[in-house]
Amino acid sequence: MEKNKLEISGKTGPETVSASYKPIPEQDVEDQALSRPKTLVKVSACSEVDGADEKMLPADDKVPEVVVFDKDTKSPQNGDAKLDIAEAKQAFVGLTKEELMKYANDPFWIRLRWFLFVTFWLLWASMLIGAILIIYAAPKCDPPPPRTWYQQGPLTEVSDKATLESLDKNIQGVVIPWTEDVYEPLKNNPVGLALLETANKLGTKVIIELDSTVSNVWFEKSERKDPEFDGYYIWKQGKIQGGSTSAPNNWLSPNNVSSWKYSDIRREYYYSPFSKPHLNFRNSSVIKEFNKVIEIFLALNVSGIRLRNAAFLLVDPNFDNEEANGNVYPGLTLDQYRFYKHSKTENLQELGDLLKGWRALIRNKTETGPLMVAEQLAKVDSYKVNDSLVVDMPLQSHIFSKPVLSVNETAYSLNYTLNIEGIEWPLWKARTDALPKDVLDIITYLLPGAPLVNSSESVNPVLIKIRESPSIMRGFCGVYSLQNNTILAFIRVTPGSPGILVAVNPTERAEIANIPKEIPLLSNLQEVTVRYYSNNYNNSDFKDLGGKRTALAVPISPKSAIVLEYVPKRDE
Repeated sequence: MEKNKLEISGKTGPETVSASYKPIPEQDVEDQALSRPKTLVKVSACSEVDGADEKMLPADDKVPEVVVFDKDTKSPQNGDAKLDIAEAKQAFVGLTKEELMKYANDPFWIRLRWFLFVTFWLLWASMLIGAILIIYAAPKCDPPPPRTWYQQGPLTEVSDKATLESLDKNIQGVVIPWTEDVYEPLKNNPVGLALLETANKLGTKVIIELDSTVSNVWFEKSERKDPEFDGYYIWKQGKIQGGSTSAPNNWLSPNNVSSWKYSDIRREYYYSPFSKPHLNFRNSSVIKEFNKVIEIFLALNVSGIRLRNAAFLLVDPNFDNEEANGNVYPGLTLDQYRFYKHSKTENLQELGDLLKGWRALIRNKTETGPLMVAEQLAKVDSYKVNDSLVVDMPLQSHIFSKPVLSVNETAYSLNYTLNIEGIEWPLWKARTDALPKDVLDIITYLLPGAPLVNSSESVNPVLIKIRESPSIMRGFCGVYSLQNNTILAFIRVTPGSPGILVAVNPTERAEIANIPKEIPLLSNLQEVTVRYYSNNYNNSDFKDLGGKRTALAVPISPKSAIVLEYVPKRDE
């Protein structure tokens, strides 16, 4: 009888290889099914079953080779599948709980766990400490230095024959002029020395005013061409015209005469716009001579230096003629001082470097001592180096010295001085009759800067108290023209402090200011507190010091001023 045949490939024919088979026990099939992975197993199939549904093994008792593949894997083209059951049985399925517990008390793993635990917390603590140290050691924004004694003010001027004992105790410093040649021995001015001694006994801080530009001390030696002093003064050959000699150029003094004088001994002209020969400050030896003068006065406990005629210190080294001033002053002639621009003899650009050296010398000797200039700066840029002023508290005397105070013009001048020219802290000198004295005091005490007061007057203690506010000493200043140019107002404010609002009415009629409407920075302001007002302020509703009033309608009497306090918002 012909043996049964099993064709694994699914093909039939004469070439077919025969194989014996026997039934597979049910228990073996179940064991194999349980041990194999949960994958898709395929065996060859054919359309002609011919008894292949029985479970059979080959005659040699070997398990048929079957390929196992995942359901995502593409099956072989011929439909065959192979499975390595021994390899599947060896697949790693992880440790059991019992096996893991064997390591729980193992000394090596205990030490490793403790090491990692301790290391984690040490690293965490190190990062925390490092963050704290970085925060602590990081550079902080230094608070602005406090205002110096002369910036706090007020200051006053006296003559060399003044009585210092009568000065108000709130005056922080006094300017004393030195009337003699500053290069001569101090004993030649016994009056000035006595005044300095009195100031030292009273503990009064003195700013000595010196004229460094002129001296007769070395003139005769220079005139005779002594090699050591030949360049101490400014000498120039005259112009020869028609057999006669004239001044080298058209430079005029403020007295409308030539700035040149002729020396019969040297047969040259020397520059002398004032009563004495002018020193040549392009000569380093002359600069050193004035350095000695500064040191001598500082040794007498002088607290600062103020220079007189500082604008004239340097002249054009090429001695070019002055240019005409155009039509600024019509009707002037060639022999008048105001006819010219004076760009060759005053406020030359190199002036800043010269003054910077003297200021550094004063700072080294006194730490906070000022270098000031007696006159108002006609050309502010000449007193700057790298856009920074090299003189302290420049004098501002023109704004409040006019016979009529125009609100619009005054507001413009104040904004120009503080913001355009960059004079942060001026010295205010008010001498106008357009407003009462106490109104001028309110303005000059509360604007940025310090007031220059008369030596005989008493300082207002209320204004001094308001002036001590951080908003006055350090705050922003905004100047405004209100109510159709009839009210001058300015605000002072700094973060963390109440703001100060000053309103001045220079007109002859009463005015009412709507503060939030006309001052954009205070657009949300509803309420103000009355701090102070001038003597002629006569509106009874706002004369309650410390009282809170509406900011929507602030009445201001004619020729008066009022000081109000407000709580600034975050954006103000």
